Amino acid sequence: MTDKQVTLAQIRYNTDSDGQTLCWRLILDGQEVLVESVNIEAPVFTSRDWMEDIERFKHHISVRNCCVTINAAGEAIITSPDNS
Repeated sequence: MTDKQVTLAQIRYNTDSDGQTLCWRLILDGQEVLVESVNIEAPVFTSRDWMEDIERFKHHISVRNCCVTINAAGEAIITSPDNS
């Protein structure tokens, strides 16, 4: 199990997924992790970032100052410091 405090967590669909496994990309302070599912128990906002390598914008569901727990099954839980 991974338990990490992050300044910014961004969530977006993994378009390289087969639609059944590793469907979500988590970008945790700039580091990407693929997961099976995401449960968000914290305030969220949307964000848009320009991706230089592909010259396109990508859109995210984002959470600031949160704790991210990823279990062995690849299920991510994102909580605010008050809920962790």
